[in-house]
Amino acid sequence: MDVQFPVPVLAVCGFSGSGKTTLLEHLVPELTAQGLTVGLIKHDAHGVTVDQPGKDSDRLFRAGAEVLLRAPNETFARFHPDQGKDLTWALAQLAWNVDLILVEGHKDTALPKVWLEHPQTSEIPAGVTDVLAVLPWGSDRVTALLAIVWDFCLTRQPPLWGGILLGGKSQRMGTPKQLLELGGESLLARLVRVLAPHVEGFVYLGAGPLPPDAPEAPQLPDPPGPGGPLAGLRAALRWHPSARWLMLPVDAVAVSQDFVRWLIQQHSRGCWAVLVENPQGALEPAFALVAPQLRHAVERLAERGEGPRALAYHPKARRVRLPEALAPALRTVNTRQEWESFLAELQGSSS
Repeated sequence: MDVQFPVPVLAVCGFSGSGKTTLLEHLVPELTAQGLTVGLIKHDAHGVTVDQPGKDSDRLFRAGAEVLLRAPNETFARFHPDQGKDLTWALAQLAWNVDLILVEGHKDTALPKVWLEHPQTSEIPAGVTDVLAVLPWGSDRVTALLAIVWDFCLTRQPPLWGGILLGGKSQRMGTPKQLLELGGESLLARLVRVLAPHVEGFVYLGAGPLPPDAPEAPQLPDPPGPGGPLAGLRAALRWHPSARWLMLPVDAVAVSQDFVRWLIQQHSRGCWAVLVENPQGALEPAFALVAPQLRHAVERLAERGEGPRALAYHPKARRVRLPEALAPALRTVNTRQEWESFLAELQGSSS
C-alpha cells in the first residue's frame, strides 16, 4: 500500500480468538486519555450487521441510498460495497479527522502490523509481511502495544514544511517587504536561511517580485477568498495537504533559529495547531505550526470570512506563550517608519 496518509496507520492482526478486539478495547481508552483521536477500521469476513431491519435508515439503504445518520452524540455511515470502497478508501475517510488509525485484521495487506499469538499456535502465516512485533498470548499486551504505538507515532510524523508569508502589496511600506535588505541580504533570503535547516522544504506564499538572492522555491498565489495569513495557509495546505506547515511572515526581522526550534518543540501528537502568543498573552496569528488535519477547518473559516485567530477555538489547537527571552522574534515591520526605526536600533546597538 503506497498511498500516503497524514497519520500513522497500524494493523493489529492474528487468528480468530487471538484477542484482537479485547486488546484494542483496552488500548483505545489509554490513547484517548493522552489526547489522541483514534480511528479504527475492522475487517469482518462474515459480513456486517449494524442496522435494525425495518428502521427508516435500513429501508433507505435497501432502497439503494448511501446513508449517513447524525445524532447528538454520534454519526453513523452505511455504504454499499463497490470496487472503489476498499481499505485505501476507508483509510482516506478517517485520515483527516484523527491522529492515528488502528486496523483490526487485514493481515494480508502491506501495512505495518503487530501480530497477536493464538493460545494454540505462535506461527505467523506465510505471506504476512511488515510485522513490527509479536505479542505472546498471556503477556501484558496493553502495555506492550501502548509503547509500540507511541514509538510508531513519533517516528511517523508528517513532513514539516515552511511557508513564508510575503504580505501582499505592502502599501504602507511603499515597497514589497521581501525586497528590503538587512546587511546586504534580503529579508526573504535571511528568513529562508533561518528556516531551511529545520524543514524538508519551503514555499513563498503570496504574489509579488522575489529578490535576486532568494533561493529557488515554489511561489503559491493566494486562493480566492479572504486574504492575509489564512490565505497563505490555505494555499500551503492545498499544495501539500499531507504536510505540517510552519508559517512565518517575511517581515519577521528578528526571527532566530532558537525561535524556530522552540516552535517545533511545542507540537506533539494530538495537537493540530500551535498558535503563538506574545509574552503578554496576545495571539500572533502569522506565527504558527499547523497539522494537515486542519485543512478542512481552515477552508471553512475562509468560507465564513473569518481569520486565523478563529483557529484558537478549535479543540485540537494549542495556544503557547512565547518566553520573554524569545520575544524579539515576533517583531514585524509594517511601515517605512517602523523599518527605519528598526535599522536605527541595530545601528545603535552595534556602535
